Amino acid sequence: MDDEAIQRRVLAKIIREARPNCKVLEVKNGQEALGVIQSDDIDIVFTDIKMPTLSGLEMIEKMNASSHDIKVIILSGYRYFEYAQKALRLGVFDYLLKPVKEESIFQILDKVETNFRKEKMTLLENEQIKQQLNRTLSVYYERLLSDWMSGEIAEFKYAEIRQQFALESRGLVIAAKLRDDTPLMESLNNVDRMKGVMLSDMQELSNSIGPSVSFFSGEDKSLLITVLTMVRPYIEESEKLARLLRKFSEQIFEKFAVSLTIGIGEERCNLVHEARYSCKEALTAASFRYFLHTQDVINYSDISALIRTLHYDYLKEEELFKESIRTIKSEQIVKLTDEWFARIVENGLPYPDQWKKAVTRMISGVAGVIKDFVSDQNYKDILHEAEMWLSASSDYAECKSRFLEMLLKFMDIIHKSRSRKHESVIETCVHYLQMHYMEDLSLERVANHLFFSPNYLSLLFKNHLGMTFSKYLTDLRIKKGIELLQNSSMKVYEVATKIGFKDDKYFYRVFKSRFGVTPDEYRRNNHMHKKKWS
Repeated sequence: MDDEAIQRRVLAKIIREARPNCKVLEVKNGQEALGVIQSDDIDIVFTDIKMPTLSGLEMIEKMNASSHDIKVIILSGYRYFEYAQKALRLGVFDYLLKPVKEESIFQILDKVETNFRKEKMTLLENEQIKQQLNRTLSVYYERLLSDWMSGEIAEFKYAEIRQQFALESRGLVIAAKLRDDTPLMESLNNVDRMKGVMLSDMQELSNSIGPSVSFFSGEDKSLLITVLTMVRPYIEESEKLARLLRKFSEQIFEKFAVSLTIGIGEERCNLVHEARYSCKEALTAASFRYFLHTQDVINYSDISALIRTLHYDYLKEEELFKESIRTIKSEQIVKLTDEWFARIVENGLPYPDQWKKAVTRMISGVAGVIKDFVSDQNYKDILHEAEMWLSASSDYAECKSRFLEMLLKFMDIIHKSRSRKHESVIETCVHYLQMHYMEDLSLERVANHLFFSPNYLSLLFKNHLGMTFSKYLTDLRIKKGIELLQNSSMKVYEVATKIGFKDDKYFYRVFKSRFGVTPDEYRRNNHMHKKKWS
């Protein structure tokens, strides 16, 4: 910034040639220089001491007060050497004596770059040390805070916690938990970013009410715990806190597409010593979203009176479910499921874990109804799948839907197994009739021969073949009779006897009723054999 234009241009030319990738700006006085420094990212300043408007020393003083670290090189003649000494006290990097040689410019530029690299390395090392220290402190306090919530710390640690985080005596614990149905994020970086945002946002939120500390649980990394203390009673802050927590949950969902359930423990006057109790209440409150699935923020004080212990005394319901499955009554199964699930919550809410155990125990008991219809391994697989599926239900409504689906699956297994068995019985019976149709047969005789009851066999014919046993046997005999009339010269009465009709007159009547002609007419005309036998 020499005020002599020629010298300034020569210096700029030398620097541009020495560092072609650097941006070089020229100004004619100190005032212009300050403007450039404020508007551009300047690293090095070459300046004279004697300049119009604003001297080099005055410019350096103003620059030091308002800008980032800039390396200043003084260009000075011998007569201004005393000023150069003052400039050095102001923190200039170096000075060069006029007239300045090109080699000197090269050397000073190398010196500045070397200094920049050393400073950058030192800064990086210091930052790494700082981060390492922060991580060490973070791990220590995170462990301490987690132990605090479980009540596993020595007495003197309570004072350390209170002093470190400047907590008040009165307060409560908040538990914000990622829901089980939340999809996994794409990468660890995203998870770390999300947790960082959750931590800072929750800290800002809680600090707006009172001194607080937030941390992720050492046992459950999906759980954010906040210890919130306050000067005013919680009843005066409850609405504000609930509103802020709902907004916090919404913002986390908008940013990361993850869902939170937030539980609030009850207020304690001596929170430092009683935080673990409020924390347990907060976790319990959060778990009851299983039943209160429309609520994201739940106060323990709002649900504590509704909680009841659950005892398994549902053997009567278990037998009703089994009977409905055995008798293939799907509508009854739906009705029983609706009634049982409604009865569970009509007089209070069981602990979700207790309920999950009860419903898996019920499905295990009811599953016995299919044991005789599947292999042992298949039965074990079905039972394991059912228990795991029910246990993984995110809420009460989903549990009910899955429970009903499993019962209907049991019913379907039995129904299909019976159908296959019935089809096998029908095949056996049909085969027997085809081999013995010419004999004196009756429903009772065939049933006894195949070791079935007559009623069961009659029902199978109606359900699977759409006709009675008697009609099926008569149709079979008529079909065989037509074959004989077409392919033999046997007399009609001989045909009747051959196909199992004791009375040939009865054969005549049945035949004419079926085809509109007598057996003799059928044989003479020889046209009915083309007609499809029904």
